[in-house]
Amino acid sequence: MPHPLILRFRDAQGDHQSEILPQELSLGRTSASDIWIDDETISRKHARIVWEEGVPFIEDAGSRNGIYLGDQKITRMELKRGLVFRLGGVSFLVEEDSGKLQSVQIHQALPGQGVLDSLMVDDWASSLGASDAQPSHAQDLGVALKLFKDAAETLLTGSEIEQVAEGAIELALRSLPVDRGFVSLLDDDHQLQSVAEKSSVASSDQGTMRLSSTIAQQVLDERIAVLIQDTGNMDDLAAAQSIMEMRIQSALCAPLTSGDKVLGIIYVDCVTQSKPLEKNHLDILSVLGLMVSSALEQVRLTQSVAEEKRRREELSCRLSPNVVDKVIAGKAALGSQDLEITVMFADIVGFTPLSETLEANQVVELLNSLFDGLTKEVFLQDGTLDKYIGDALIAFFGAPDPQDDHPERAVRAAIAMQKHLAEFNARHPDWPDLQMRIGINSGIATVGDVGSEARRDYTVIGDTVNTASRLESQVATPGEIIVGPNTARQLGEEVHKEALDPVTVKGKSKTVEPWKILGLKNDSEA
Repeated sequence: MPHPLILRFRDAQGDHQSEILPQELSLGRTSASDIWIDDETISRKHARIVWEEGVPFIEDAGSRNGIYLGDQKITRMELKRGLVFRLGGVSFLVEEDSGKLQSVQIHQALPGQGVLDSLMVDDWASSLGASDAQPSHAQDLGVALKLFKDAAETLLTGSEIEQVAEGAIELALRSLPVDRGFVSLLDDDHQLQSVAEKSSVASSDQGTMRLSSTIAQQVLDERIAVLIQDTGNMDDLAAAQSIMEMRIQSALCAPLTSGDKVLGIIYVDCVTQSKPLEKNHLDILSVLGLMVSSALEQVRLTQSVAEEKRRREELSCRLSPNVVDKVIAGKAALGSQDLEITVMFADIVGFTPLSETLEANQVVELLNSLFDGLTKEVFLQDGTLDKYIGDALIAFFGAPDPQDDHPERAVRAAIAMQKHLAEFNARHPDWPDLQMRIGINSGIATVGDVGSEARRDYTVIGDTVNTASRLESQVATPGEIIVGPNTARQLGEEVHKEALDPVTVKGKSKTVEPWKILGLKNDSEA
């Protein structure tokens, strides 16, 4: 029985594979379609797949943008393995769903495999652009260009490494007289790991795909594509018997390279083909390897950009843009460690009676607007937002980006926050005045990710944190900024401060000597 056919395509929702079932199927831009395609160029009822005598055909259903085979608009055609067509602006590739073989072995104990011919891939890549290319090269280049025309778009738009690898093997099976193949990529330990395997023959006819690790290493180290010797030309009867048991006539293996990097290999072999592979087939696989390498690097780049974007969005909720850049660049670490930092606690006073006069959605809107401005002042000093607790804000300075002047940064942020609150009150003269108490303390604290496996927060823990909290809640009065003695000692002369009487705060046996911040000598610096 032939393998079932599948349609592979990419729309606004990502990459899809849909099996062509032996029944009439509708294709369109609606969830009611059997094959739903989320793209504006697709009509609600774009096309349908019908069967005649066991053969599937696709036909236009009166769509706006039609069905195209290359540049030719068609109304009906047979669906065959390897066919590439378009509905509107979406490309489709017809494949056979032969599944993965799970039978790849790269082992050093394969003495019977020998290299019959080889091709330096870097030299071949250079020759593609040469004006004096040899006729054989020109002929092979024509095959390569056909690969580009038929399926490059499908290959290069895969969003996952595995999808690109599977598409690569499918292209090889359609372009070469081979029966099966695999793509293996180098992992972090520089070991080859199979990511895609495919065969065009029935599973009962398959043996294990086996490649000598010596040959594989030669392909990787020397960046060469190799034609592996077939059984009919082998003098070593023991080795010949070994390969005959694998039922391989001949095989090809090419490196996947990008610049100076070697990404892995692509391998194909013959099980049922009677004609052995030749030099021109090696040329074709080399071209395909270049295409696959470009597609893999595009996927990796896209994934890297997406991951950086996701991480930036996640970090931007807590860190200033400057610090985010340093974390992304690896110049600032989020790992757990004991550091000398400055912690700030800020609590809104008068918010409770105001919230009683507002609707719930108005309360949330007010808090969001207020915290947005206060957090910006923290970020302007490259501080880190720890969390919001009700109408309170907790931040710290000196981590993850080490700052020698973290006490002064915290004080400058606090002064700016008090000014921002005054401006906020001025914009809402009909509301009760809101005020803010701020407590600041410097010292050693544990900084890092704390939480469960489901959720972790980058936060601070320790006596330094507790003291900052007590200074805010037990010492500061509305509108004041109170700092601990460690913070006060590290402030420059430009900060006006006043010593207060020692106090006893909850959780500490010794008294604390608080200082009140009066402002900056030059208010324009605040």
